[in-house]
Amino acid sequence: MILEPRQDGRYELNYGPHHPSTHGVLRLLLTLRGEAVTNCEPVIGYLHRSVEKLIQDKPYLSILPYVDRLDYISSLIYEHAYVIAIEKLLKIDAPLRSKYIRVIMDELTRISSHLMMIGTMSFDLGCLSLFLYCLEEREKILQIFEEVTGARMHPAYYIPGGVKGDLTPEHINKITKYLTQLQFLYDAIDKLVLNNRIFKERTKGIGIISSELAIYSGITGPNLRASGIKYDTRIDSQYGIYHLLELYHITLQEGDCYSRLHMRFLEIKQSVELIKQCITQIEPGEFYENSAENSMSSLRGGAQTNPQMQICTSCESTRGEVGIHLFTRNDNSRPYRLHFKSQSLLHIQILKKIIPGNKLADCPAILGSLDFLMGDCDR
Repeated sequence: MILEPRQDGRYELNYGPHHPSTHGVLRLLLTLRGEAVTNCEPVIGYLHRSVEKLIQDKPYLSILPYVDRLDYISSLIYEHAYVIAIEKLLKIDAPLRSKYIRVIMDELTRISSHLMMIGTMSFDLGCLSLFLYCLEEREKILQIFEEVTGARMHPAYYIPGGVKGDLTPEHINKITKYLTQLQFLYDAIDKLVLNNRIFKERTKGIGIISSELAIYSGITGPNLRASGIKYDTRIDSQYGIYHLLELYHITLQEGDCYSRLHMRFLEIKQSVELIKQCITQIEPGEFYENSAENSMSSLRGGAQTNPQMQICTSCESTRGEVGIHLFTRNDNSRPYRLHFKSQSLLHIQILKKIIPGNKLADCPAILGSLDFLMGDCDR
């Protein structure tokens, strides 16, 4: 909808929420002078589900399905951050084998999410072929998830003290086989977007996030590292067994739309190597700490292990650092308050800084490169 022009010749345009590149639930109020965007005001709240309020009435294990649905493309990593918080509350530790399994599943999730981002961003800019290739490869990961956890997108697979089921040799063989056949996808991404003249002209120098703006805005994840900042929760916080793996910072310097997509491509390759390391290092053992069951039973019974606690945990999600801030009070069978740090919210806030000065046709490229998820934002 275009409103009446102002006296200075500018127009106001409602970009979304009914627009494919705004995910159907984000509205941008743009001010235009011709085709140039002079101002951008993001409007959120079209998908608000009150998850943080609803879970205050739920026992700890019953919260897992809600956590799955915050970032429904990266459910397992959100589960990881949540169960670490519960393990801190119970003062228990998961067995080593379960930690390896969690990292394997986390990195498969990262590959799956980055494939979705690369495919949808390229589709927004007119490349259908790569979108179909990425969906095909992502489907293979979802099939692995279904075999291991019983679900494709909302598995509720991680639990305090470990995981619900072990990785069998058949599962590991299927994961290994999947990782060895990705060269075709690498070549397709390289040819269709990274070295495509039209794609580079549409994305290079567009939507630049400087390193200063990235730090000031509080963004993390691939969008931060694409602006040259070395920060990765897996390395700097060293949760799980990442400290046992050869993991290094990957950064790019340009901070534009092209760099943000390129960063996801590099991280897919890094995740493949991390999974291979885990498969090589993982040893037989328990996948669940039996003593955790007694601890969870005490929580369900309302036992007061510690009447007031504040617990903070974080994991490196596909969109940045996902944070869990857990408050407990006298009733320890459920949280008093559970707050999630949403990276998607920060990525949307930064739109008002990076969209003005670009053309209207650049908006799909900028939105796609930030890789936000409205279920995570409107939590």
